[in-house]
Amino acid sequence: MWPHAPLGGGRPARLPGVGGAGRPAARYLNGEAGRPSNMTQPEVGDRAPAFELVDTDLKFRTLEEFKGKKVILSFFVAASSPVCETELCAFRDSQSALNDLNAQVVAISNDGPFANKAFAEKNGLDFPVLGDYTSQTIREYGVLMPDLLHVKGYNAAKRSIFVVMEDGTIGYKWVSDDPLKEPDYGEIKAFVSRGGGAQ
Repeated sequence: MWPHAPLGGGRPARLPGVGGAGRPAARYLNGEAGRPSNMTQPEVGDRAPAFELVDTDLKFRTLEEFKGKKVILSFFVAASSPVCETELCAFRDSQSALNDLNAQVVAISNDGPFANKAFAEKNGLDFPVLGDYTSQTIREYGVLMPDLLHVKGYNAAKRSIFVVMEDGTIGYKWVSDDPLKEPDYGEIKAFVSRGGGAQ
């Protein structure tokens, strides 16, 4: 589906081990699996690593405050980059529908709060955009992308989605080594809408 369409505007790919449109396959709580996960990453069914990160208003936000909701953690590469803008605007356009499904989007990058604030305001993002400027949480989720664009020491997050279920465990994950690839928005919406079970 087109990135700017609200989530759920198309049918998600359902072939086992295939994420659709050349995307890395996702892994599901119900046992479907794609390519083997990085062993440093938390697995589907594991408890999601806790975090306390600063938002665009310089307030610290925690995973715990969203307990009882399905939390769509969107790790993105860099504030104001074109693909990140496309991705987060797609989530913005579907925020109302996701709220109806008891889901909350939380975006995380290793940008600081000021860069994230400018990015969020420019695009009217109405969900938390958090700055992991030490990359600690990014490392704990196993999605650090070191030396981005071959610049030594310039680290970023791999474009990744983790859906944290109401009980605090990870129900869905998608991680790409290619910063230009987007997640399958329809697949995420479908997973959230069925509560994490099989379709």
